Amino acid sequence: MLIDIQFTTKVNEFVAHNGPKITYAKQPLGTEFFIQSSSLLFQQGVSDIEIKVSDWEDTKCFFKVNEKSIVPFDVFAASFYLLSRYEEYLPHVKDKYERFFAHESLAFNNGFLDKPVIDIWANKLLLLLKERFPDFEFKSKKFQFISTIDVDSAYSYKHKGVIRNSSGFIKDLFTFRFKSFWFRLLVLLKFRQDPFDTFSWLLKMKSRHQIEMIFFFLVSEYTTYDKNISVNNRHFQSLIKGIADYVPVGLHPSYFTMRNAQKLKKEKKRLEGIINSPIIKSRQHYLRIDIPETYQNLVDLEVAEDYS
Repeated sequence: MLIDIQFTTKVNEFVAHNGPKITYAKQPLGTEFFIQSSSLLFQQGVSDIEIKVSDWEDTKCFFKVNEKSIVPFDVFAASFYLLSRYEEYLPHVKDKYERFFAHESLAFNNGFLDKPVIDIWANKLLLLLKERFPDFEFKSKKFQFISTIDVDSAYSYKHKGVIRNSSGFIKDLFTFRFKSFWFRLLVLLKFRQDPFDTFSWLLKMKSRHQIEMIFFFLVSEYTTYDKNISVNNRHFQSLIKGIADYVPVGLHPSYFTMRNAQKLKKEKKRLEGIINSPIIKSRQHYLRIDIPETYQNLVDLEVAEDYS
């Protein structure tokens, strides 16, 4: 909402304030703008919570409160529950990549996984505030689009070395993928452009349409799940440096960094050494996150923005 706020637990300060104000508590003080609180934000630790989802006009809500509250549910607790990914702190079944199953979530099971419910709630709350405080000037928020690009493999064929390309040729032959075999040969002989080499085009699109972009580079050692160009390859390093001249660059932490702080630190330091600049943006490879450990490791390394 872009509104500057202050918090107070002192009743006399609250009563003396002449501007817009909200009571967030179990009971209102009088006839002020009141949102009744549930217990979630006053609890210590994490516990399994039984949640009943209901309707608020044309959207879903939960942590319903009584009719004294201007908003019919604890909008702050519900927002915290979703933003913090509270469910993922609790014991849960994981997929083959050790990720939380979306179909196990409260949002999926109640039909609002694809709805920006917190934005919807915020807009509805703003309308109620404007109705109560018509003279207060609320700032409008502008939509912003950011194009984010994970560079899992910078090139399909180029700069992958003799062993990897030889293995590719053999695999193409034995699996009868003759078109792939021929295309690989043409790229390596420099008669065709590598199909993954779209970086110049992407930067042109950024410039032409004024698109904000972030590139996330995978700079780990080769593993079953991490198959980028060798980080020691000068062409790969040159590509990263060239991209960093035009757009922000972030780290794409490799598959096994999810619970490995030292590996994460090593990869971050490696990328910082290539671009000679601090890395503050990140997005996990395979979107593998172990809450809270993965985020704590990122915070400890002064990564300020995660796009996973």
